Amino acid sequence: MKFIECIERASTFTDLKRIANAYVIDYKRLSYDDLKKALVKTAPQYSNYENVKKTWEGIILNENPDVRIVSFLLLIKILLNKNDFTETKEKTIDEVMGVEKDIVNKANEIDQNKLAENNLFFKYVLEAAWAKDNNVSVDERNLIEAIRIKFDISMERYFKISALIGKFPKKENVIHSGDEIARVHNYLMSVGLLFTIRDQQKNIDYDVIPDEVAGCLRKLYNLEMRYPGYEKLISQKWVKNKSYLQNLVNRGNIQVALKNPNLTDLFNVCLKKLTPSQVLGGFSANDGLSKDELIAWCKDINVPMHGSKPELIKRIIEYYDSYSPISLETQDLREVYFQYYVEIANREYDLLRKQEVIAKDLDCEHIFEDGTDYIFEKILGHKPLIMKGSDHPDGMLSFNDKIIMWDNKSKERCVNLQDHIDQFNRYIRNESKDVPVFIVIGPDFTEESINVCAKYAANNDTLILLITAQELKDLATHWKEFNAKEEKVFPLGYFKQSGRFNNKGIFD
Repeated sequence: MKFIECIERASTFTDLKRIANAYVIDYKRLSYDDLKKALVKTAPQYSNYENVKKTWEGIILNENPDVRIVSFLLLIKILLNKNDFTETKEKTIDEVMGVEKDIVNKANEIDQNKLAENNLFFKYVLEAAWAKDNNVSVDERNLIEAIRIKFDISMERYFKISALIGKFPKKENVIHSGDEIARVHNYLMSVGLLFTIRDQQKNIDYDVIPDEVAGCLRKLYNLEMRYPGYEKLISQKWVKNKSYLQNLVNRGNIQVALKNPNLTDLFNVCLKKLTPSQVLGGFSANDGLSKDELIAWCKDINVPMHGSKPELIKRIIEYYDSYSPISLETQDLREVYFQYYVEIANREYDLLRKQEVIAKDLDCEHIFEDGTDYIFEKILGHKPLIMKGSDHPDGMLSFNDKIIMWDNKSKERCVNLQDHIDQFNRYIRNESKDVPVFIVIGPDFTEESINVCAKYAANNDTLILLITAQELKDLATHWKEFNAKEEKVFPLGYFKQSGRFNNKGIFD
């Protein structure tokens, strides 16, 4: 999300003031509208690389250890790896605590007798720094940071070694509280690195790093893409090869702890020590994948195949940077299909394959049906009927003593009802009970389809309703929010319409 959009969607006036603290002069005296104008005017200062770099260096060496640790986890470890660099405010706090617990747990699994020499030395430095007064001075912090960089010790490794000596995230490895994390959160807003925005419709606050600021932070840490996307990229057949990865490690002079590393060992080393560009292009013009291999890879993921080797590498990285692994709180895969319901209806094959929603193009047809089942059963409260035989619509619902039918049509263009009216008419005629309405769900519909609905209604007792996947998904989402406490079923009578769907009166 761009910086300007973040300003427009800021959660509260107080949050805007926190953000303004970084670069807006005399911001406390400004009205809400004037403050927004001032932030727009000073936006270039927030996204200036040197400004972000200076601010971040001040954070890493801040006298408050809470600021140093929580800032890194919240911004670099968590938000920079989220789609759109955005996550709900509630979840970011939980994730910071979760990462801290994970680091402490992993530190407890470390065999100190097998620590690498540089790690042992760094551990000694940390122990010596903490020995006096059970605290670390400003000069000691500066020295620790210099040694960390010199010995190429990552921040994550720094935290684990600190946990080994009982000093992460706080003394005796005590986890930060929600209030402590919230205070650092507000501090990050006051230095211009973090925004809180509000989804007014859902009344949910989100933490977001504006795109321009995220780009600067990525540059500081040489992060070319999100970690989930990098894992996906390096798992592809073009590079997931032991000899190929071993050659990269050798040419990069990267130390591997094991004498005879297997593919998994090399995979993990490359993830930690190499950038995606190095994995794809190696360390010289004649290194890494050949141009022909890169072109074949681009063809495989359906991105442009022309240009120089660096341009091909850039496209592949951008493709996988948008990858987001599916995470479910339940095991009902139909929830995934609901999440991508509109994309499935529109047959956005490339996106759906990239997100691992489908394996082949034909999958769109049946998962569109499954997604619709999920909407009616889990959100609107009507369990679809079991149908016998093969010549039937995609779904049926009980409606008093009658039956409501629906059929899904996923297409890359608008649905033309005339092409399917004989099929739908046969389904209706073969049903022994009355069918007051037949619902057609698709990406969109031709203008002529509305006339076909009118003609059919004039000559039959069944109405034909045309509803887009986006409209049905929006209806389900709003009903879920509207009905959150009462848990009522959706009145199917609202679907008794001819032609295009109209939601007027449903939520009034």
